[in-house]
Amino acid sequence: MISAMTSAAGFQIRSEGSLRVLENEYLRVVLAPQSGGKLISFFSRRTNTEWLLPPLRPYTEARSDAGFESWDGGGFDECLPTVAPSGSSPDHGELWRQPWKEEDPVTLRSTACGGALTVQRRALLDGSSLLLHYQVTNVGQRVQSLLYSAHPLLRVEPNDRILLPEEVRSIRVEASRKNRLGNRGDSIVWPAADDEDLSVLGPPDGTRADKLFTGILFEGWCAIFRPSLQEGVKLLFDTQVLPYVGLWICRAAWPESAAAKQYTVALEPASAPADALADAEREGTAWRLEPGQERSWVLRFALIEELPGERPKEGP
Repeated sequence: MISAMTSAAGFQIRSEGSLRVLENEYLRVVLAPQSGGKLISFFSRRTNTEWLLPPLRPYTEARSDAGFESWDGGGFDECLPTVAPSGSSPDHGELWRQPWKEEDPVTLRSTACGGALTVQRRALLDGSSLLLHYQVTNVGQRVQSLLYSAHPLLRVEPNDRILLPEEVRSIRVEASRKNRLGNRGDSIVWPAADDEDLSVLGPPDGTRADKLFTGILFEGWCAIFRPSLQEGVKLLFDTQVLPYVGLWICRAAWPESAAAKQYTVALEPASAPADALADAEREGTAWRLEPGQERSWVLRFALIEELPGERPKEGP
């Protein structure tokens, strides 16, 4: 059991059973090491708003034989070495299917690809931001191919705004329910497609579930903003490592086989513009790590308080 403590950065760290809670005057963040290392809460103290999607099913301890459609369906998982099933890797990758080990109260470690890859993530609060520091290392004896995608399922409401850099004028379809937006690989105008503004979230009508990808970005950010609260969440990242953003926009149309459905938007900084590792390999966007090679990056989840035009300003 980890007792309550204050970090050198000035935020509190404490335990609630197997959960780890990080909090300061702006945020309360909850990590679940035993549930695939996932984040289950990103709570704004300013507006008393939970920004991560609650689970469709109760959170449970991760297990290697789990299927993603029967998983909890909420929170923020990590996807590596794939998102879609690919080769020997299951749906949404391997990391969510096993408990993560704690190196210290804010640093978790996991493995993938039969132990050939080690994955470390360190979580810190910095004012109104959560910083996630990642390191993936190939500790095996041969080259490892992989992709990474963040998978934060956000709690949304009608009329929430999805914001992307101004450079994004079109977006590519990875999947669209009943091919509503087109077939995989089709390019559509962003944000307006067939007189629909995709950047303004509609109601949970049960008819729409779309996965989309930007092209290569020069500006490393994406955001969701709630006009009714004058608050939102902005993700910032280094486009030299994560050049793309995937968008999962689900209006209560998934999982198809379950009674409880997701009403969510996932903003997914990603290393490749494809869900399946096999597709990324074919398109030349997969990471290839030599033995001993590592890849590091940082994701910043920042609360934002204003929406001046299309560029929200970070909070304190």
